[in-house]
Amino acid sequence: MNKKILSLLCMLYLILPLSAQYRMLEKNECYLGAAAGVTFSTASLQPLYADKSYQQGWEGGFIFRYIAEKNFGIESGLLLSQCGWADDYGYQSPDYYHRRMSFAEIPFLMHAYLESGKARFFLNAGPKFSYFLQETESYNNEEFAYFHPYYNKAVETYFQWGIMGNVGFEFHFGQTVCGVSGGYYYGLSDIFHNRVTDPFVTSSIQQINGRFFILFQTN
Repeated sequence: MNKKILSLLCMLYLILPLSAQYRMLEKNECYLGAAAGVTFSTASLQPLYADKSYQQGWEGGFIFRYIAEKNFGIESGLLLSQCGWADDYGYQSPDYYHRRMSFAEIPFLMHAYLESGKARFFLNAGPKFSYFLQETESYNNEEFAYFHPYYNKAVETYFQWGIMGNVGFEFHFGQTVCGVSGGYYYGLSDIFHNRVTDPFVTSSIQQINGRFFILFQTN
């Protein structure tokens, strides 16, 4: 199994014991808010026709968080996110390839935190499910007299899923929460079909994100 997947599973394992302590809060905490940030993504394509580099994009949407136990809760939301990849043909090459895809995403994350005064340090981990919305593609092919199989090839698997984790810190000012976080997503599904007759065995997305968020406690 890929080492990155194992690392994310280890994060899940580390925060699971928190849920077994059942230190219930006297008053549950419920938050609604918004997040926005940047993404840097790439793709694992097998066979590999060209080295891949990161494609910059953006993300934003709504966040829901519910905390019923001390140091432990859940977080979900609905976000729009851009991901994709760029081919790396080397320094000063006139050739390039860029693909940017947009997805609607719903994460289901375990939320674990430690607090000190008004500040909290947190770790989120869990699955994320996405649905493909649209894509753009651009390329230039001067030095290479052929097209790679993904040129002009539309996304074939609209439903995507994978494992994500992020860490961050936030400050609580009364009913308002402001914070920043950074995270990593590893796709466990393929954007292209992977049947025996198809050109790709693997075509999954990996993404790094950094975001700012603001939440409002509703209870």
